[in-house]
Amino acid sequence: MPDTFPHLAPFSAEFDRITKITVCTRPFRAIGPRIEAEKVGDKLVVHNYGHGGAGWSLSWGSGQVALDLALAGRDPSQTDVAIIGCGALGITAAILAQRAGAKSVTIYAKDLPNATRSFNATGSYTPFSRIALRDSATAAFGDLWETMARATFAMHQTFLNLPEHPIEFTDRFYLSNPEPNVFEQQLIDQDPIGFVNYQSRIADLNGPVADFGPGTHPFPLPWVRQRSEMMFNITGLAQHLTEEFQRHDGRIVLREFHSPTEFASLPQPVILHCTGYAARKLFGDDSLIPVRGQIGWLPPQPEIQCGVYFDFLGVLSRRDGVVVQLNGKGEQSGWNDDTETPDPEEAAHTIRMLQNLYARMQLAIPVNLP
Repeated sequence: MPDTFPHLAPFSAEFDRITKITVCTRPFRAIGPRIEAEKVGDKLVVHNYGHGGAGWSLSWGSGQVALDLALAGRDPSQTDVAIIGCGALGITAAILAQRAGAKSVTIYAKDLPNATRSFNATGSYTPFSRIALRDSATAAFGDLWETMARATFAMHQTFLNLPEHPIEFTDRFYLSNPEPNVFEQQLIDQDPIGFVNYQSRIADLNGPVADFGPGTHPFPLPWVRQRSEMMFNITGLAQHLTEEFQRHDGRIVLREFHSPTEFASLPQPVILHCTGYAARKLFGDDSLIPVRGQIGWLPPQPEIQCGVYFDFLGVLSRRDGVVVQLNGKGEQSGWNDDTETPDPEEAAHTIRMLQNLYARMQLAIPVNLP
């Protein structure tokens, strides 16, 4: 057996060790995110929402596009900016506005960053995840998407090697029965929704892959594809971004808006609207489709520094815990489902799948199973 897999200590997956179950509603739009300006009363409102499963992964790039619209023809040093929403898109937009030299930046949000839907994200750099539909996205959107994805990737790299480890690279292992290239094409061909597939446009960002065939790895499936990928330790990342924003005199005001007409009461003339799925109700945007995603959490296991994916189950070890997520229907999982009530049986099923995987693995280290 090669030395490629020395860090594959078994995840401790007893069901009674699940610390919590969280649900995230991804805000999907068939044509892609809404990044455009409109006048609401005497305010310039620039929308930046609808990123599907790619909020953190497109945050800096799409935020810059929105900010350019907001500051067009304005002197940033003479402009007070309001941000509506404090999730991935809101907190990054606020920092971008500060870095651009805005006179002042204030976030208005229903919740602090660690209580937003973005805080319940899986934590992988996946700018291609449920971002648009092939039959709806324009040809120009693909180019815009790539620009935003690359800009966000570059910005996230500036957070590498910080004490909180908000961003780091770890190995991922993708298990399959057919050869990996065949398997990945099958996933695309079998997608019943018709999502765009842009992964090949940024294949260089995660570097080379290594494929291992039968008998060359410890997993119970014939093939394994290994690659290094960017990961967000969202607890540390959200804390780091919040502290940076506040360190530069940024304010977070807890406030919920029920109608855009309430923006009139804000003192700022420029507003960046980043409320994610909440925009469906706030702006009556029926183009937003909810995509439900549930995560079961295990305690942090720092001895494990990887992610494993098989049978539509993903297991990723982060600094703030091990996330276990089932996408049993592939890209269709959670489609048009806005329920946010945790499903304990789904969580228990994912743990049984993980236990079964390790029971079948031939590892040199002991496997602790009940």
